[in-house]
Amino acid sequence: MKAVGITTPGKKPVPVPEGKSLEGLSVVRGREAAPTVDCRRRRVPAPNPAPALGGTLGIWLLFSIIILLTACGFHPRGAMVQVPKELQPLRLTGLADYHPFMRELRHQLELAGAQLTEDPEQAKSLVRVRVRREGRVFSVNANNNAVEYEYLFTLDFDVESPPGTRLNSERIQTRRIVYAPGGELLGRVREGEMRERDVYSELAQRLIRRLSAL
Repeated sequence: MKAVGITTPGKKPVPVPEGKSLEGLSVVRGREAAPTVDCRRRRVPAPNPAPALGGTLGIWLLFSIIILLTACGFHPRGAMVQVPKELQPLRLTGLADYHPFMRELRHQLELAGAQLTEDPEQAKSLVRVRVRREGRVFSVNANNNAVEYEYLFTLDFDVESPPGTRLNSERIQTRRIVYAPGGELLGRVREGEMRERDVYSELAQRLIRRLSAL
């Protein structure tokens, strides 16, 4: 078998077997190297994205959940709710008009667009409310002096529609823990009044949400 030589400057000829093509061979330091490999990437078609599972079903499921939550009286905090037209105009009773909770309840009902009346003959529904507060010592310091107090606010309300026919009776409760280690008396009184207003505002909003679900 005859061989063909490949000459590299400064090196001896590299023998190549007869009948073998030079294509695919490379010369490294005057020696025969392994055949080169084509490392070019082959384009592989991307897989088709899987279709969204239950696209239409998911939308219907979302709407069903929203409808169920609304029917149960659920509303996001801060969302405006409306009292059913069948209950309006409303007449509030049970507490004096100057009571802080009664003033807050009237204010929240007006924001919700509810109609109020003082005339028993015009009222389509009657809402009777009762509020009470209970407090106890929650924690003491090393000297056995009270530093925290827990207050339980309870709201009981009855709904009559028409007046004289009980439609619903419920109880709403909320708790607050107040840190009062001592100090300026006036500052503690003002802080207590602010906390009480916040509690009454929360109770009024929760009552209106209950009314909107009737």
